[in-house]
Parts: sequence; C-alpha cells; structure tokens
Amino acid sequence: MKTKFKKIISSMLVIAMLLAVLSGCANNASNEVSDNSNNSNSNSTEPKIGGEITVAFQSAPDNFDPDHASSDWVVTAVTNHVYEGLFEFNANNEAIPQLAESYTIIDDGKTYNIVLRKGVKFQDGDEMKAEDIKSSLARWFKVNPAGVSIADSLIDIEIVNDYEILVKFDKVYAPFINILASPVSRQKMLVKKKEIVDKFGEDIITEHIGTGPFIFDEIVMGQKVVLKKNENYIPTKGDISGLAGERTVYLDKVTIEFVPEESVRVAGLKSGQFDFVDEISTDRYSELDSFPNISPTACNFGTIGIVAFNNGSEPFNNKLLRQAVAYAINPTEMAIAQIGDERFWSVEDGSWFKKGTIWYDETAGEGIYNNQDLDKARQLVKESGYNNEPIVILGVKADLFASNGALVLQNQLKEIGLNVEVELYDRSTYFDYQQSGKWNIVISRWSDMNPDPQVFEPWTGTDGWITRWDDEDSRRMDKIFDRMVTELDYEKRYEIVKEFYDEFWESVPYIKVFNDKRLYGINNRLQGYQGYGQPYFWNVWIDEEVQE
Repeated sequence: MKTKFKKIISSMLVIAMLLAVLSGCANNASNEVSDNSNNSNSNSTEPKIGGEITVAFQSAPDNFDPDHASSDWVVTAVTNHVYEGLFEFNANNEAIPQLAESYTIIDDGKTYNIVLRKGVKFQDGDEMKAEDIKSSLARWFKVNPAGVSIADSLIDIEIVNDYEILVKFDKVYAPFINILASPVSRQKMLVKKKEIVDKFGEDIITEHIGTGPFIFDEIVMGQKVVLKKNENYIPTKGDISGLAGERTVYLDKVTIEFVPEESVRVAGLKSGQFDFVDEISTDRYSELDSFPNISPTACNFGTIGIVAFNNGSEPFNNKLLRQAVAYAINPTEMAIAQIGDERFWSVEDGSWFKKGTIWYDETAGEGIYNNQDLDKARQLVKESGYNNEPIVILGVKADLFASNGALVLQNQLKEIGLNVEVELYDRSTYFDYQQSGKWNIVISRWSDMNPDPQVFEPWTGTDGWITRWDDEDSRRMDKIFDRMVTELDYEKRYEIVKEFYDEFWESVPYIKVFNDKRLYGINNRLQGYQGYGQPYFWNVWIDEEVQE
C-alpha cells in the first residue's frame, strides 16, 4: 500500500493543495479583521425561513463529479450542498459521524464496521441503505484519487444488513476515517444513490442524487448552478461545528455564478447583485469594510507559504545548507511581500496543523522557525562545503505570490553568501522545468485544511513528489510515517506526529514560512454564516431589516 500511496496520492494531494490556493487568501492576525470562525456574521437575528441568495465564485469547474481526478476546490464547495459524507470534519479537525451513526474498528485494526443512520432519505425520497454505501465506496476506491491510493489494500466491502457494512483491509490503515471525511478536493467519500453509480460507473457523473440539504435545480456549465431546498432532507443531530452537525435549510434557493474578474465580483457585492463573493484580495479589505451593509470576512482556513528544495541534487541534498536557508529566512519580510497587510498573515509557529486542532504542536520548529540568525546561517553554509554554485529559484512570471517571494528570498540568501538567481517563466515552461529537476528552490503555497498528518508522507518521505529527498534522514522519516499509519490510538499517534515535527525541523526538506487566509465579502442581510474552509449556505438566512 505504501508504494502506491506515495506515487498516486502524492501528486493528487499536492495538486489539490495547490489548486485550493489558486483562489487567493487572507488572514485575521488582529481583532480589526472579521473572522467567520468567530461567527462574525451570525446569530444577530432570529433565523427566517425562505428567500434566496446569489453568490459569486471565482472559477468555474469542468464538471461536478466530486470523485473525478479533475475535481477541484469549487467542485467540493458546490457539491458539499448536494452530497454528504459518512463522516464530516468538525472545527477541531476531528472526523465524526454524519450519515454514519457510529463505527468500530475490529479484526486487529484491519476492518471498519460502519453503522448507518436509519431514515436518511435521498433527494428523490428513497431511503439511503447499505447498498448505496457499498456502491459509493466501491466507486471511490476506483475513481477518487484518495480511494485509488489505498485500493490495493482493500479486501472487501461487505453488507451486514441494510444499515451496516464492513470495510476490510489486508493491513492496518489508521487514517481511513479521516480520509473518508477529508474536506480537501479529490479525497472525501460522498454518498451517492446506487442507481446513479450503476448508470455512470467510472465515467463523469452528470445526474446527481445525494442526501444533502440542497438539490441541483439547474446547471449551466461555465456560468452558474442553481441549488434549491431539498424538501426530503433529514439532518443529523448535534451542534454545527465545521462541516459536521445539524444542517438546517432556511433558504429556498442559492444561485452560484462563476465570475472570474474580481472587480466584477466586488461591484456586484456593492450593488446588491451578490450576497456573498469569494476570493477578495487583501488590498480591498478597507474599501469593503467602509461600504454600507458589507462585511469583509476572513475564512477560518487558508494556506501555508512554502519554500521547497530540490533535495535530490546538489547543493540541497546537503542538510546543513537547508538548515542555513531556514536560519536566513525572515518570514515577516516574505509575508509582507507575498500577502501584504500584516492583518492578513501570521508567523506564530512551525506546526503544520492549526492551533485548536488535534494535531497542533506549539513547540514545532522551536529554535529554527521564524528565528533568523545570519551568523549561524553563514556558519552552516561554511560547514556544508558550498562552493558558490548557482542556485536557481524557479517561478512563474504571472504568479505574483511566488515571484515576489522569490525576489525577497534571493536577497535574504545573498546575505549569507549564496549565489542565487531567480528564473521566471510561463506556467507550462515552469512545470516542465520543475518536473525535469532544473531547479533548486520553488516558492509554493499549500492548503492548511489537512485531514490527517499522513498526507505529509508523500512529499516528506523518501523520493517525495516535490522534494526528491532520498538519504538516511528521509528513510528515518519513512519509519516515523510507517509507525503513524498503523497507530489507531490518537493519543499515541499524536506523540508520533510530534516526532514527525521534530524530525522535519531537523532535516528541513522544505520550509513553512507563514499562514494566511481567504477573504470573503458578505452582504449583512445574509445572517448565520459560519463557514469552514469553504463557503456553505445551510444554517444561513436572509434578514432584509439588518442594517450596517
């Protein structure tokens, strides 16, 4: 299973993380910025039933099949309204039952016994049963890149009765429930009706019957989708937290228009054409904040700025030189150049999981992360044996995030005696050079909506997708992930995750630089919005009487 995981899920996960960030981000680093994780636009009025809203997303997807390899951030954001998972993530990054009622792990950790909620209905009124789950899972293992990555370890999906299934593996795979629930594109297992799975098989699904709170009423590819209230919806119980908990449908209709130009989205928000717009650049925060009845709101998840090394060739196959770069970097300077206003980014710690989530470690990176020490960096350069070889930072001309970061990093590395060149190309040439290894450093950004620490294995272990890392240190890291993947006890697994953090910041195969977040614009008449990484419009309502 491990080899297939590293070859398939590596490209899938990294691309998913990269695509998740093409949408732009911002961060609430001060109390001056509204953050929907604090429910800034929620519960100021009593919920009202009825009405409709129009929202604007930046990009239009090619299809709405959430399992398909071409699925992206927008597909996930839209289909979350129509489909639900057996498990969903709460705000603490814990996967909890949604369409499932419960689960147990048996057979020494090799079998998952999943019990379903009774009485859940599909949007056509038929009850969801185990045969639908088996069909959905079987397709997930064949089509969805996350499922494909572990399919070689699957033995069987067995129906026990109408409301119970067994998923059997030939070895322990501890992250299974987390990957089933993953909020990241190309990962979550969303439940579909058996007859739809039978009809489309592995082809792109164009007819959608799920259990979610909304139904596809109209799809105009490239332009818009219209979602209408699912009158047969049977929500789970429990407080709303993240994507988990009770989803209440107040709105009759949600129209999602795909509007690539930011200026058009902003103009539509100001005119009242749109009630919600995504992907607002941080330099427009003050403009929207001063506009009547509009609240610019920071999403509670965003991205991580990354400096990645080509560890498979000189000079960065030398750990000492990678450590030198870590001590040379000034994350604040890079964040200002790449994001801008200090309210929209943070450089708090070296943890790959956010504060408040179950895998967070406040000590991660202690002593090296955000600890610029030029004298120490110069000493490490000397010890590494570096001999003034040219170092290429590769980037895309049109990507200001990466190109601005590359120029700042170039200056920082020159201060410690490195001979650094920045080479910017069109996107296709960039990917050709990156794939062929004609680079030493790339500036990237990854989503911080990570479902499980195991997702870091493909690019942090041996022969990783972006790092090409292969030495004694990478093999030591492999052993940490091997232990992590088979440890089912979360407390014990957390201790292994902390080992991963320690080993990572000792070997620095790549570097976390800063965190940032997405910025939305919301009309104040839209009440109850909380969100979790991606926009969703259950548990929200319209109140025309709300003023600024």
